[in-house]
Formats: sequence, C-alpha cells, structure tokens
Amino acid sequence: MTKTKTILGLSLLACVALPASQATASNYPPDYPICTQVHTVSTGPFELIKETYNPYAGYAALTVAYRGYLRDSYADDEINFWISLNGNDAFIPASAGTHDDAYAYLDSGPRSCVWCSPGWAGNPSPCDGVVYGEYSSGQWVCQWPTSTEEHMFFWAFDGYGHQNAWDIYVAAEAGGEWDSNWGANFYGRFEPVNSCG
Repeated sequence: MTKTKTILGLSLLACVALPASQATASNYPPDYPICTQVHTVSTGPFELIKETYNPYAGYAALTVAYRGYLRDSYADDEINFWISLNGNDAFIPASAGTHDDAYAYLDSGPRSCVWCSPGWAGNPSPCDGVVYGEYSSGQWVCQWPTSTEEHMFFWAFDGYGHQNAWDIYVAAEAGGEWDSNWGANFYGRFEPVNSCG
C-alpha cells in the first residue's frame, strides 16, 4: 500500500470513528445557546430571571415576573412594568404567564432563526426577498432585538459582548395604580456571567 493510500485510509477511519456530532461541519444558527445559565432574584412581588445563552457574545434574556396585588383587580395584559436596567428604562406591557404571574420577556440576541437556501421551494416565509451571494449554499435569517430591547440592554454588556453587572429597578402599573415599593421601586442585582463554567 502506498503512503498516500495509507494516510487517506487512516483519515477516513478517523472520520467514521467520530460521533456524528463531531464528524459533521457545524452550522449552528445564531440563536443556538452555547450554554444556558439561569440566575434569579426575588424582590417584593417580582421575580427577576436572567438567562445567559452566550456569555462571549452578549446574548442573554431577562424575564420580569410579577405576582403582586394589582393582579387582584386587573387582568395580566392590563398591567405594565416600568423596568430600568443599568439606567436605561422602558414601560413594557405584561402578558399572562403560565406560573400564576404576569410577565415581560426581553431578549438581547437573535431568535427564531431559519435556514434559507437559494432556489429551494420549501423555504419558510422569512426567506422571501433574501439576496444570496454568488455560490452561496444558503444563510441564516433571524429576528433581532426590538428597538426597546436594544435600548434596555445597551449598558448590559461591554464593548466586547461580555456582561456587566445588571442593576435592575422595577415597578408595576395598571389603571393608574402603582405597585412601586412606595415610590422607591423594587431592586435586584445580577453579577456578570462571562463564561460557561
């Protein structure tokens, strides 16, 4: 057997011996969670939940869940939250949660990513109008943070995508009534998560 055939045979054997996940080329969608770390803080009638999906690229989410007294008089979708994250704030409508709460969810990263292939009739609707480069086999198309989410997460990460500490103030409002810790607002803090460990 020649040296070239031996090397080729060993290379093929190595590929066959690898698990399928390692033997295939990676083309993970941009919203693929590198790792998921969940941290929670309870403050008054609120639970703050931070989920870190990619600690190296500024991809995390914040859920604000509310179980306070305004829910006795108002439907969950009639409640609004005032949320401040590291000084950037917004008034955000709540939705009905599945854990006996009203909640709002903010996501700093891409979501609902789909693979679009040129000339394929089965492409989902987000692929309509995608312009492919020459020789392109396809590309990921994702939804991105809303302008409100971009504003809220502006100071949540440094210029390199690493998390800063998150100082969060929250209050709830419905029909002109406030649950705001007598105007002081409820406070929670998350320390940075900058690794999957």
